[in-house]
Parts: sequence; structure tokens; C-alpha cells
Amino acid sequence: MNQRPRLSIILPLFVIALIIIGGGIFIVNQKNKAAASPLSNSAGNDTSQTAITKPSVNNGVRLLTDQQIKERLPNLEKYSNNPKRIVVMENSFLGDVLALGLKPVGIADDDKPDSIITEFTQQISDYTSIGSRYQPSLEAIADLKPDLIIADEERHTVIAEELSRIAPSVVLKSRGESYVENIQTAQLVGHIVHQDQKMSQVINVHLQTMRGLRSQLAKTRLASQNVQFAIVSDKGMWLHGPSSYAGSLLSYLNIQSPIPKQMDVAYIATSLEQLLAADPDWLLIGRYNDHTLYDEWKSSPLFNQLTAVKKNQVIEVDPTYWALNRSMQSAEHMATELLQIAKRKGGESASMSSELSN
Repeated sequence: MNQRPRLSIILPLFVIALIIIGGGIFIVNQKNKAAASPLSNSAGNDTSQTAITKPSVNNGVRLLTDQQIKERLPNLEKYSNNPKRIVVMENSFLGDVLALGLKPVGIADDDKPDSIITEFTQQISDYTSIGSRYQPSLEAIADLKPDLIIADEERHTVIAEELSRIAPSVVLKSRGESYVENIQTAQLVGHIVHQDQKMSQVINVHLQTMRGLRSQLAKTRLASQNVQFAIVSDKGMWLHGPSSYAGSLLSYLNIQSPIPKQMDVAYIATSLEQLLAADPDWLLIGRYNDHTLYDEWKSSPLFNQLTAVKKNQVIEVDPTYWALNRSMQSAEHMATELLQIAKRKGGESASMSSELSN
């Protein structure tokens, strides 16, 4: 008689306990699933990311992938796979085609053959000047009957259609480019002449050379000081900032700049007061004229306040290497020149580039 009441009480309690335990397990499982869900998604994202081709970094230089090259130059079939009559409208492109063993028939040399560096002229047997890079002669270009024209994005985009009516043309970045962009443009030039593999080999050899030069520079006094390159003319002085070719090359070589990297202007018009504010340890001067504004500054008391002046560390370098002929060939020359500068004693400030060229 007494067992029935007990069962009637215990059985509901047992059922309730099962419900509570089961519910608890369900909640815990749901929480675990919720917690596990983001990780699962993350794993899925990682899988998709690994499917994306990553840009190749060679000795600190981020190279373009094959896909990026094809995206920039999608219509390769319209360009000859064996161009014989190439016209280059910037010296940087001249360096690229010469590196592949091609000899252009027309060059925009500003009617100044001596503005082309020795490394290039040694490989050029004959060519026709098409005038200045700023205002090239379209008539002279057409007379050459080219099968490929390589023009500068900044200077020649406005005449790109006219150029394309003369011959298959491509507009690539040159003026204002950085050292890395110069290497990437070399990749594009190699692609447009159907010599990707050979250009890749050229770039690999160049970057190995630059790595060796960078290692040597790391052991010199330049590694702990800042260096500034500037162009001077009768009209003024322009500092080549961290985003410029010379500035970015110095950065690649782990040499500091007195100008903040955030400044993205390549060429900075500068007064003596602004130069004093930058106050570089070393000032490398590329002279465009015999008499420049910089020469007038020398009589100013402010000029003698410059650290580079006090330490006798103002060096004249050849602007054809440091500004006009942006190329792998110039980069190797400039890095070698920096090594020579680092070994110099105070007061030895002759033109370094001319010495290295001889």
C-alpha cells in the first residue's frame, strides 16, 4: 500500500531529471557547435586563400605574378613575337630591351646622346633620335617603321592613340617610378616582346648582385647614417624623396632617408631653409648645369649649418645614373658608387660616377 505513493513521486522526479540533463547536454552541444562554427569558416577561408597565387618576393622585391602580367597586358597576340624595330621613349625601357639583347632603332634621347649611360651606349651600334622625351617627333617615329613602340605612362599617354596608329604600342610606367616598380616594368617589357623567361633570368641575376652589394653596404658607415640625393639646376634643387627611384633604391639598400617615408611626392622642390630642415648626413648632388642655384647657396651662412657640409660629406654624382637612366644597370652602378663613397675620406668629393664609368 505504501509503495504506490512513493513511485508516484519518484517517477515524475526521475523524468524531470532526465529532461534537465538532456537539455543541459543539448545546450552544451549547441554552444560547442557555435564555438566551432567560426573556426570551421576560418578553415574554409584559409583553403580559399591558399588557392590564390601569391606574389613572388625575390631578394626583397615583390615581383608581378603571371596573372598580374596578363591582366596588365591582355592582348599579347597583337605584338610581334620577334620585334626587330623597337622604339623606346624612355631610357628605362632602353635598359630593359638591351638586357634582352634587343637593339632599338629609335630612342628619345633629348637630342643628347651623352645623356645615355655608358652601359647602354656600349651595346648600341646605331640608332635614330626621335627627339625629346617630353615632345618626341611622331614623324621621326613613323619614318622608322617600327614594329613596337614602348612609351611612358606619364609623358605619352596623351599621344597613345597616335602612336598606336604608327605601330603596336604599349604605355608603361617610367617617370616617377620606384626601384621595385622599375623591376616590375622590366617584367612587362619582357612579356611584350615574348621573352618572359629570359627577363626572369636577367632579373634574378640582378637581384643576386644587389643582395651582395646590400650586404657589403651594411658593414659601412652609411648603414648608420642618412643619405639624400638631389638634382640641382639653374632653376633650383629637387630632393628625390623616398618614393622616387633613387630614394626607394637607397631604402632597398637599407640606407636611411632624412625625409619621412610617408611623403609620397617623388621630386620635392626645395629651398635652402627646407634643405636645412631635412639636414642629411650625406648630400649627393646631381648637377644639370655648370652653374646652379645650389652654387649660389654656398655663400649663405645657412649653408654652412648643414651637417653634410660640416662633415665634408657633399658628393657630386652623375645624374645620368641617379635620375635619367632608371634601370637595373643604373641600380648596380649606384650601389657600387655608394660603396666607394663610404670608403672615401673627408674632402674627396670628385664626381664618383665618372670615375666608375672609366
